[in-house]
Amino acid sequence: MIQYTPMNRTVYIPVNHEDDDYWTYDIPLFVGTFRSYRNKPRMVQGRIHVSEERYSWGYKEIIPLSEKKGVRPYVNMHPYVLEPEMFITIGLYPKPKQYADQDEAIGETISTPQVKGVRQHQIGNSQAWYYPADQTIVIWECFLDSQVRNRQSLSEDMHMPKLWKAFEQWLSQQFPEAIRIVTPFNDPIAKSIEEYQSFLRALGYEPIAQAAFGKKITRETDKRAEQAVKAA
Repeated sequence: MIQYTPMNRTVYIPVNHEDDDYWTYDIPLFVGTFRSYRNKPRMVQGRIHVSEERYSWGYKEIIPLSEKKGVRPYVNMHPYVLEPEMFITIGLYPKPKQYADQDEAIGETISTPQVKGVRQHQIGNSQAWYYPADQTIVIWECFLDSQVRNRQSLSEDMHMPKLWKAFEQWLSQQFPEAIRIVTPFNDPIAKSIEEYQSFLRALGYEPIAQAAFGKKITRETDKRAEQAVKAA
């Protein structure tokens, strides 16, 4: 059982999802502050499912694909926050007790609240596919629920970019042959297309198709090569 104390709220606690074999990985994402947690820093973790699925002849993606059928890895990630799981013992009366100035009582508390482990509180969702033949990752969606975003505008929110960058990093490591990431040009979580596209541009994405934005994956080896060229 995971012991949950105030001292480890910003520390990543690896979770073994033995009770739910849908999840294959668990990773740290970022530390954020949320109104629902009194603006105290909390570690946001991600539980990840990876599986392979077939797509059939004639399938259309948001970008042209070199293969119209094949096998593509599917990734589903739920960002979540660990919360203490509280237990309290209540003793029930043989018969409800009647009081003149309040509702009848069916029992009473016989122990103080105790923390006995933690639960995973999901605060968003992310989905992606990888097309090996095109060395392309497609992020279909990646968002935090509105109640945990700290700004009304996506462009001003501090947590959404952190979520995206953490998801991008994990995907690029999971699929080391990938050379680019693409994503839809709009998402209903934004108030307008312009707001969402401004958010994507801030993450380094640019229009690459009628309904898609994309960017090249820059790895550490690429950065070192660029620095060597500049230094020469």
